[in-house]
Amino acid sequence: MARSIVPPHHPFVIALFDEIDPAGSTVVYGDDPELWAWLTRPVAFAAGREFAELTIPGTRSRAHVTIWAPENDKAQHLTRMPSTNQPHPSLIELDLGPAQSLAFRASYARLVRAVPKGRVFEGAW
Repeated sequence: MARSIVPPHHPFVIALFDEIDPAGSTVVYGDDPELWAWLTRPVAFAAGREFAELTIPGTRSRAHVTIWAPENDKAQHLTRMPSTNQPHPSLIELDLGPAQSLAFRASYARLVRAVPKGRVFEGAW
């Protein structure tokens, strides 16, 4: 039997919730292992520095990442690339409606069940 040359599928979800404006909440879907590794990799900050500038994989853009919330900062940059209003080119933005709606909750619950355990990042805008 021939071996498959298709790379393994590594789905993940990034959800950023806006408590002030639930309609502004953002959910993106991706399967690029390099992006997930970048998002979850710990950031090394230089002594006395409160931020780091990191190159976003697959782009020339840089993310301003703070010592207080490095993963959340990286997630924000992936869902809204610097100087754009678009997610990273490898990510798909999902329109699930306002986060406080029942339709959103049902769709989001199905989505979270569809990806492997531990592959959902939830943060705040």
